[in-house]
Amino acid sequence: MHNFKQKIIPNSSTTLEVQLSSDIKNINVDDFLKSYKISNMWKGKFFIKRIIKKIFKYQLITNMNWNNNFWQLITINLISTNLQLDTDDITLQLKNKITKKRFNDIEKYKKILIKKDMGSPLYITGKALNIIGGNAKNNEIFILDGSRRIIASALSNLNPNILLIDSLDRAIE
Repeated sequence: MHNFKQKIIPNSSTTLEVQLSSDIKNINVDDFLKSYKISNMWKGKFFIKRIIKKIFKYQLITNMNWNNNFWQLITINLISTNLQLDTDDITLQLKNKITKKRFNDIEKYKKILIKKDMGSPLYITGKALNIIGGNAKNNEIFILDGSRRIIASALSNLNPNILLIDSLDRAIE
């Protein structure tokens, strides 16, 4: 399918290689909007739109031009992944370069992930962002929610499923 690199330490070249293996199932958008909890707290269109807006502000550095039909122009898929870290001393790098709270959360999540599913991290494609005024490459992928969970999964040698928001005429194959 598709591979992409996700930076896991800000201002660092340390990345996580994420290989999208296969589609597991298509998720009904209305059901997703009613049930997906961001950071296990907030749910609904407003909060998902809010985290999408952060991609525009911090990564695309452009204004979002919201399209009220956005939810009808996208698809959401549950996709299996294979994760690979690009370095062996990642735990030491994490401990030295991220906040203590974030590091402790990742360590806590590693223990929890062995026992139970914490939900799938949420990503969005550049093509979906371009529907609402983005200037991203169609096949770029951005994380919206679940970065600590995905890092904890990689450190635990787990390959989680992710949720991917894409345009109806899919960019990622």
